[in-house]
Order: sequence, then C-alpha cells, then structure tokens
Amino acid sequence: MLDLESLISILEACNKNKIAELVVRKDAVEVRTVVAAGSAPAAAAPQVSLPAAQEVSAAVEAPAAAEAVKAPAAAETPSNGIELTAPTPGVAYVYPGTTIDKEPLPKVGDVVEAGQVLALVEAMKMFNEVTAPRKAKIVDIKVENESLVKIGDLIMVLEPV
Repeated sequence: MLDLESLISILEACNKNKIAELVVRKDAVEVRTVVAAGSAPAAAAPQVSLPAAQEVSAAVEAPAAAEAVKAPAAAETPSNGIELTAPTPGVAYVYPGTTIDKEPLPKVGDVVEAGQVLALVEAMKMFNEVTAPRKAKIVDIKVENESLVKIGDLIMVLEPV
C-alpha cells in the first residue's frame, strides 16, 4: 500500500517536472507520465523512493510523442454536424475495429441508424459503447483504431440524414 508521504513525494515530483498525468496500479506502482502541452520535457524522469521495495518506473514523453496519439486533423465539422466524444478515458475502437459481438464497426461514408454502435471505449476491461443519437452519415473519424483517448475527446463527426 502506498502511504501518504510517498504519494505526496510523487505528486511533488510530477508538479516539479510539469507532468500532467499519473497512473497508479495496485501491488506495483506505475507512473505513466505525459508532459503538459507547451512544456519542455524534463532532462530525466523523476526519481521517487517508495517503502517496501516498490518500484516506480517513469518515462517522460515529449509533446510530439503525445501528439502522435491523436489522429491528424481532417475535414471541418459541418455546421449541422453531430460530434461524438469519448464517454470515459481509455482505448478507442473505431473502424476497422469490431463491436463486442465481433461485428465490424461502420466507416466514413456509412449511413447509421439511431442507437447503432459506432465505436467502443475500453477502460479497465469494461467496454463503453458510443452510439448514434439519430440516423446519420459518418463524415469523419477523428481517432485511430486502438488509440488512447481522454474523456471528452472527439471521436467522430456525423451529419444528420
């Protein structure tokens, strides 16, 4: 178990190195770090000592590496477009991925029905469905299949039919 003093040390190291993201896992402490946008990466990863032989592995990613997770910007959102966003942070599954039932997910240009599953976001082995709010055509998919997304990240754009 991580004690309060160790947690404070970790948070201070993250703040000092402008680290925007921290992931802690049970039985082993894992620090996955991302440098805040607009910051220069730290020269070295923060070193934090924890009690009872727990280890911390940290890697500071350059802003360019963090940007690689995002899909390149594509077409502008139409004025009547419907933007679908990630309901939770996790791994996004979009075309050419499949649904939980192994059905192929729809691709750009497909017309989808209200309630149809368009994407999945997996967080801790739980799959959250992103569904069509109404009949629409998929105009753009903004993320790559199996890429990491944060809550509220734009996944795809639909145009009402």
